[in-house]
Amino acid sequence: MTRRNVVLAGLLGGLAALLTGTRTWITVTPGTGAIIHQPVTVAGSDAATSVSALAIVVLAASVSATIAGRVARWIVAGLLVLAGVGIVVAAASALGDPLSAAAAVVGEAAGTNRIEAEYRTSLWPAATIVAGVWTSLVGAVMAIAGRRWKVGRKYAPATEAGADAAPRAGANPDRHSGDQARTEGEGTQVDEIDGWDRLSRGDDPTR
Repeated sequence: MTRRNVVLAGLLGGLAALLTGTRTWITVTPGTGAIIHQPVTVAGSDAATSVSALAIVVLAASVSATIAGRVARWIVAGLLVLAGVGIVVAAASALGDPLSAAAAVVGEAAGTNRIEAEYRTSLWPAATIVAGVWTSLVGAVMAIAGRRWKVGRKYAPATEAGADAAPRAGANPDRHSGDQARTEGEGTQVDEIDGWDRLSRGDDPTR
């Protein structure tokens, strides 16, 4: 249930839904009185067009979870759950009503949406349903486990910054003390020169 494992699980669900959607879902075998005589194959992307789009959403959401904060993580988890449910509904609809799912492809081949034929579904719609359920579970796990994930910080906390500043502040008095000592030394040297000048003029420098 670490961030890495959950993200990889989400990517796995998205890739599975995307790949199963490219396989043949429905095979239409025309009858003796049909307009066409060659079998027609219908891919998942044609039988359930929303599956591919939802699979891409799952992939994008899974990748964004690697940098998402606490609030964004809840949004990503919700997207995964909803996308998984959408994949399940789309695949189940095609599996339950293959005539409607294959209507567009059959219409292009025969000129009419429905013909006298045998409609056989493969196992790929069921595999897509499994991928959708898996994706929804990943979203639920992310919502639960994500609360314990660490949030990366770009800057150090204020307490650490104050602690770092303290030694620098403590170093300043020494520097200022040294500057003051040098100034006092220079002042003493100037006073001695003035004293010799006054003595050379016949004045008493001690007065």
